Amino acid sequence: MGTTQSQAARHGVRDVLLRGDDREPAISVRELEPPAPVGGVGWATLGPAACFTVTVNDGRGITLRVAGELDLACLHSLARLLRTLTGTPRRLALDLSQVTFCSPDALDLMAGAAQQLRSIGRELVVESARSQVLRTLRLSGGHPGLRVDLTPVGLFSRDDYRHRQALLRDALALALRITGAPMGNAQLLEPGTGLLHLTSQRGFHQPFLDFFATVDDRDTACGVAALDRAPVFVEEVLHSPVFLGTPAMDAVRDAGVGAVVSLPVTTRHGVLVGVISVHQRMATAWTPDRRRTLTSLARAAGQLLDPVGHTEGAPLLLT
Repeated sequence: MGTTQSQAARHGVRDVLLRGDDREPAISVRELEPPAPVGGVGWATLGPAACFTVTVNDGRGITLRVAGELDLACLHSLARLLRTLTGTPRRLALDLSQVTFCSPDALDLMAGAAQQLRSIGRELVVESARSQVLRTLRLSGGHPGLRVDLTPVGLFSRDDYRHRQALLRDALALALRITGAPMGNAQLLEPGTGLLHLTSQRGFHQPFLDFFATVDDRDTACGVAALDRAPVFVEEVLHSPVFLGTPAMDAVRDAGVGAVVSLPVTTRHGVLVGVISVHQRMATAWTPDRRRTLTSLARAAGQLLDPVGHTEGAPLLLT
């Protein structure tokens, strides 16, 4: 079956699922909030390996938070849930920060629900999707009607988020200038989830950006730097224990990365703000002087934040 035929068949299944069966008993949003507890943590079962919780934010809309694996086994439950939520006169946010697998069919359901909401003047936004979900979205051909918001603002004010993003962007620019590296990126930590969100970059193409859109493990230099709160200097990617045997190896190798340094940016009280990383195309010996300079840069950036994490407004300078 060709790609167009396959997509048409999948969309047909999606439309049937979203339309539902008149014989199904109706459910209301208030029946979903709060959901029946699962394991005492306030989650309800969505499928064999997935669960959900719904929050009604008066005046701001509804947030559907999903965790686990959105596979074929939970499609009917997901479709019924989306039918209920798209029937409400509010903005619908899908928090996928704890989804570890998402099938193309599940993404198709979300796109169909987004189309339904858009047709009546409302919106559906996917928030905090992990890199695994973003890769599935890209490989399945994308869904132009599905809005994906990678801004981790849920636990920040808009101003605070912009300040943190600008701080990391300026620190990255200085690190690139110091090293002469052609590539680099900055990642902002989302408190509470431990997710690093890529917020600015230079020199990379889309496959790399999709893979590193979110990071929360030790399979990357930036992940290790964040978890250990210590700089990670990789002089030769192909032989580094940080990358060997991990999916990240293919991503950095395909991007033409030979060496990398990842620097955690923390406040003066040790609170992690994010990570900046610079990448060289060739294997690189990071000299003691260069290591000290880059570590000092990251420390100086973090000290521009006050104890509660708000920027103090001072420019980031390197003397």
